[in-house]
Amino acid sequence: MNHLLFITVAVLITAVEGFSSFQLPIKLPWEASSSVQPKSPITANDKVVIFGGTGGVGQLVTKKLLLKDKYQVCVVARDGEKAKELLLPEDGNDSKFSVAQLNLVGDASASDEELQAVLQDATAIVISVGTTAFPTQRWKNGNNPKAIDCDAVSRIANLATASSGTLRRIVLLTSVGVERTDEMPFKILNLFGVLDAKRTGEDAVKKACRQANVSYSIIRPGRLVGGPYTNLDLAKLFQIEGGAENGVTVEFGDSLLGDCKRDACAEACIQALENEKCVDLEFSMISNEEKALTSAQWGDAFAGMK
Repeated sequence: MNHLLFITVAVLITAVEGFSSFQLPIKLPWEASSSVQPKSPITANDKVVIFGGTGGVGQLVTKKLLLKDKYQVCVVARDGEKAKELLLPEDGNDSKFSVAQLNLVGDASASDEELQAVLQDATAIVISVGTTAFPTQRWKNGNNPKAIDCDAVSRIANLATASSGTLRRIVLLTSVGVERTDEMPFKILNLFGVLDAKRTGEDAVKKACRQANVSYSIIRPGRLVGGPYTNLDLAKLFQIEGGAENGVTVEFGDSLLGDCKRDACAEACIQALENEKCVDLEFSMISNEEKALTSAQWGDAFAGMK
């Protein structure tokens, strides 16, 4: 009897010791996690990929991020040398800056594999691409609104959300009027389908982000004015100046009409990347003559759109 009791106690001790070393394969709900939460703002050393970095707003977004000296910034451009010339920091330090020379349209369009290689490990993506609303020389080689604002944007969103497990935010720059193509002056602006193409691109970004649990920000500025000037338009002709030191009016959806200074638009892109309250939003914006918004005021504006 004593011998049987001894064996039973020994078995129980062994079982307890074994259980004490057992580890659950998943974290319990109340356990803290060190991983960054989905849709959260970008943080130091995060990789931001910018499509359209040589355009007016894209240049300013790139330079603003580089000035912060804490993000890895990669610009995708069809002309790599031009991108470096425009965007390389003045001190020549390119440790946080890189250029991927890729074309998004035409026969020389980058393959899915090439785009996925650039998007790998990206935390955020800024898409600031586009072409002229009416046929010009810029439409050569298939560089038209459907190819850029619809097809290329959709492809970027789908590949990015499927390729990068680190992706948390996508910021897309489009235009006011995408929801008002039956109203003036947008009827004229949309004669060749530029607003329809932008709206389709928006829908693709929102769908891809929702499926992948990634935050999207759709920014719809009014007519872009102020430097840097990259298009032949009235804003360039009259050299309308101004920037982030000026205030902005922002409203949910597509409701505003007016001019938007490029630097203010670039600041909106930065806020969409860094502000914790900018999650899954689409808004229009125009410039005004009031003081520029602080980060806290941007946060209040975003919160008011929920």
